[in-house]
Amino acid sequence: MTATAPTPPKPITSAKDPRFAPTLYAHVGQAESWTLGYYRRNGGYEPVKRAFAMGPDAVIEEVKKSGLRGRGGAGFATGLKWSFMPLKDGKPHYIICNADESEPGSFKDRYLLSEDPHQLIEGMIIAAFAMRASVGYIYIRGEYVHAAERVWAAIHEARAAGLLGQNILGSGFDFQLYVHRGAGAYICGEETALMNSLEGLRANPRLKPPFPAAAGLYGLPTTINNVETFCAATQILRYGADWHAGMGTEKSKGMKLFQISGPVARPGVYELPLGTTFRELIYDWAGGPLEEMKAIIPGGSSCPMLPWTDAILDTPMDYEAVAAAGSMLGTGGVTLIPKADCIVNATWNLVRFYGHESCGKCTPCREGISSWMTRMYQKLVTGRGQPGDVQLILDMSDNIGGRSFCALADACLGPVLSSIKHFREEYDALATTQQPLYPARRRWKDS
Repeated sequence: MTATAPTPPKPITSAKDPRFAPTLYAHVGQAESWTLGYYRRNGGYEPVKRAFAMGPDAVIEEVKKSGLRGRGGAGFATGLKWSFMPLKDGKPHYIICNADESEPGSFKDRYLLSEDPHQLIEGMIIAAFAMRASVGYIYIRGEYVHAAERVWAAIHEARAAGLLGQNILGSGFDFQLYVHRGAGAYICGEETALMNSLEGLRANPRLKPPFPAAAGLYGLPTTINNVETFCAATQILRYGADWHAGMGTEKSKGMKLFQISGPVARPGVYELPLGTTFRELIYDWAGGPLEEMKAIIPGGSSCPMLPWTDAILDTPMDYEAVAAAGSMLGTGGVTLIPKADCIVNATWNLVRFYGHESCGKCTPCREGISSWMTRMYQKLVTGRGQPGDVQLILDMSDNIGGRSFCALADACLGPVLSSIKHFREEYDALATTQQPLYPARRRWKDS
């Protein structure tokens, strides 16, 4: 089987390039885009032919060369991660797509799942071939009912066409793919908790090491990637590693799906080169804010919030630049917080979310986040604050941070510590005068 990559378009390094056009979202919103017929008419399943012609090791090297980093939040090098899977160990290998998109502020994957599921399926076939995996699972957030139905329908289409199952496209490669729906638990976004849930166990995180590549699903070698990551692999095998590496920045390469929510003219998902600034996203693409802003959460609710300043707005949205600014790029879920909103109220909303979603396995998270931290914020925002409360929150954070079994507690501390750092005066007002500097627009129940 032979297949060559089509001539790639000239790399785009800026969203202002007049040739700019989406690739991952190229067919989102088009009629029948979720069907096999539409997908194949637009070049679908040609990249997997190229992968079969290259061979497994060459596919991994191509992904390494592309500079693709995981799009689920951590930003780990995808090709390197794929290379961790053991070779010639005689064991079955698994791959899993983490489609449990539950991070507040993140909503990019749902459209790939419901509007272009074959792009994901093809990416998983390519990844499975590269890592010698024979079975794959797509773990979809329980609330994504429509998306799960679309993905299942696409899998059935692919099987009927010989694109899944035995001897795919005459390559001699066998691969089966299944959908598993979650039950609405945020903790299942953590890869080991996801695997426990997939095995029918309680979704508690596992101790690492061993890491999934050594002992994952059912104790066998497993690699887990995000929806966007698998879809990006499809495009890399379509156009080649050099095309992907020519976009973005030196260390953060390629396109990224950025989401923006809050009071802007056009909230939504925008596919832009990594390195695009927050200002470009907010003003050029999302139409600008509808009111005066106070803070920005750059990558999803677990990322430390940043103050609304010119320096922050002009920060490139890539992994290194956002880290240097004091936060994380995460999933690229940008959330704007208006100046008129009480920052303590906004943070309490996030604290309550993490307190509710804690699995309760470890004491720092179960007692520190779900109990003490939630109650301290409730005390402040309901007019019962006392001098010393803010320092108590900081002391509690010192005892929680880095001591929980998984990263959920630290995810909660991201907005807590950053909001105190940048907006301490709002906390002190509630702790000393019991009156907010910015009265809440909505009333929380004192319960």
